[in-house]
Amino acid sequence: MDEIYKCRYCNVPCSDKNFLYDHIRKSECSDIHYKKKKEQSQSKLREDTITFGKYKDLTLTKMLRDRKYCTWLLEQEWFCKQYEYLYNRVKNHNPRSYFVVKPHYEIKMNTSVEDFLSNYEYFHLCQNPDIELDTNEKTCYSFYLENIEFLKRKIIENFEAGENPYNIKAPTSWLKKFEEKYVIPRDIFKEFLNAYDLPNLPYIVEDIKKMGGIEYKGAKSFIIAKEKSLEQEKFWEDLLKSNYGEDIGSQYKFRNCFFDFIRIKTNTLYECKLGMKDFNEDQHKKYLTALGYFSMVYLISRDCIVDLKEQIIYTTKPEQYESYFLTLKEPNKFEEMVKNFPIIEIYNLDEYFKGL
Repeated sequence: MDEIYKCRYCNVPCSDKNFLYDHIRKSECSDIHYKKKKEQSQSKLREDTITFGKYKDLTLTKMLRDRKYCTWLLEQEWFCKQYEYLYNRVKNHNPRSYFVVKPHYEIKMNTSVEDFLSNYEYFHLCQNPDIELDTNEKTCYSFYLENIEFLKRKIIENFEAGENPYNIKAPTSWLKKFEEKYVIPRDIFKEFLNAYDLPNLPYIVEDIKKMGGIEYKGAKSFIIAKEKSLEQEKFWEDLLKSNYGEDIGSQYKFRNCFFDFIRIKTNTLYECKLGMKDFNEDQHKKYLTALGYFSMVYLISRDCIVDLKEQIIYTTKPEQYESYFLTLKEPNKFEEMVKNFPIIEIYNLDEYFKGL
């Protein structure tokens, strides 16, 4: 039995594709066809249309969630001159104001614990912010409020025990608990905080301890680790750019993923990690879901390249990594995956990139 085709515009049936094409070209369906094609190719230009940069063809609302990018845009002279409407929208956007309703409060010499608890802005966040949040965002905010309430209780407990009330710590493994409780990747929670300019828990702890005259090392360790991570990314970016030039995209956004580096020409993703222990399995799966046909290359520290497609580890310090795998006791998913890869010594990291 012949296959039956139908015109997508008027549902006229036929068993011959050529006849169907002629029908669309010569009938009234032709006007409908070309009108639809024109509509698809000419999307309506609006005042809030983004026509440049990493959010080109996306909405202003989407761009406003990227606070770091918006801060950078406000510093660009061309943005102010060429896109005054967008500039004003970005400049006046204050997402934190939906959540933080009290002004910043500083502890003074004569400030009582009761006064601090009554006035500290993050202990009085809006319970029902006047802004539309999606399901994940509502979950993130609820978890955020729970943990801030935990910090408040700790201050009260310390005070009642006669200890320095401000000597508190962030909840243990709080991001891990978030993932386990809600089955939502921690990156979603971090993106939520970033989108609304809300400080992470370690920063709130640091702020409270600082005001109480206590040095908080936890957030400092986080800051140091972040600085090291940025320095490492800059190291690999310079190396990749020197070899591939404009073929390399940095912090490339695609389908809710931000890739450290991407080379579309060879379908390759590059992900930086300070060490193999920093592997994020959820992130890895997310990347594979977004671009499963791309090969993954992990850039470890400043001396190691793990090519998952070739199943080879290239490094300028082979003895160090051989020893690392020999003494490995509880490997994570990544270490388990690569521990039997051959380790190839290269005298210069450029050797790897020049060979591709």
